[in-house]
Amino acid sequence: MPGSPATGRSRIETATRVRTVFLFLAIFMILGWLLVNLKFIFLPLFLALCATFLLGPPVEWLRGRGVPRPLGLSLILAVVVGLLWLSSRYVVRSLIAFGEGWPRYEDSLALLISQAKSLTEVFPFLTVDRLRSLLGSLSLGDLAGGTLNSFITILGYGLMTLLFLLTLLPAYPHLPDKIRRAFPDRRGPLLCRALESIGIQVHDYIRAKTLTSLLAGVGVTLICLLFRVDFAVTWGVFAAALNFIPNLGSVLSVVPPAVICLLQPELGLSMAVGLTVVLTILMTLIGSVLEPIVLGQSVNLSPIASLLALLLWGWLWGTVGLIIAVPAMAMVKFTCDSIDSLRPIGVLLSAKN
Repeated sequence: MPGSPATGRSRIETATRVRTVFLFLAIFMILGWLLVNLKFIFLPLFLALCATFLLGPPVEWLRGRGVPRPLGLSLILAVVVGLLWLSSRYVVRSLIAFGEGWPRYEDSLALLISQAKSLTEVFPFLTVDRLRSLLGSLSLGDLAGGTLNSFITILGYGLMTLLFLLTLLPAYPHLPDKIRRAFPDRRGPLLCRALESIGIQVHDYIRAKTLTSLLAGVGVTLICLLFRVDFAVTWGVFAAALNFIPNLGSVLSVVPPAVICLLQPELGLSMAVGLTVVLTILMTLIGSVLEPIVLGQSVNLSPIASLLALLLWGWLWGTVGLIIAVPAMAMVKFTCDSIDSLRPIGVLLSAKN
């Protein structure tokens, strides 16, 4: 019957579901707008949060060895800042040297264009004029300048991250006590256990991923030195950073040293092909063999969840978003796993049944 109470309740439930869906969409759009337009705040804050999970346990370990917490905190931050300063100083110098040595690479590029005439016999559409037009639009000098500007931007975000870290890291050990005082009922211990579980899992993941990234950086540096490629340490630093991007990072870390090897007059095509093969084997072994062993059960994200994370955070925050995409999604999954009401979402994000 059209006017029955059951029909009225069904319409009310349908309207409620529609309002709920539109509410979630509105919240999602507002959150996306905030993340994009307040990137200069949220990005350093998230990086500082990850660094807090990573550096908090070493500070407490030093405290257990009798080192006062302020001194331990100062030592850990001094080591981190020192490593970042040395890395940034070397990368900036390498980029400046790359810009100064660009004429030598330009001569090699012109030689490659002249040698490409033989390709027109096999591929008629690859005329010399088209190759010259295509390669002429690719200015390695502009690329180096753009990379330097991006690096300076990242350095600015690093300073903001350090400021947030100086606030979060000292407060991290006292957070469980504050939660217990804020929620004196049974929610307090539950939230404390969830926070502890999230912290342990995020710490294990970031530590394991950092280890494999360092191994990738050292491996790329040694191989580039063996092949006598210019700026070997710079390509190692880039490989270590790009290793945080699943799948795509390993490909991107191979391309720049292979291109530079090809443009070095004393090396040539055969060395560039050999370098590409060796670097590809190295990154494949690290990504497909070593990382699953080192990561273990510290993260259990499905491939679809990882892909969605890359698309979402890459769209929101660009290159840096690609680097932090999987840690961010892993943190969301760990949070869902630790809270009963959100556990179904954690199951959906998991790689295992």
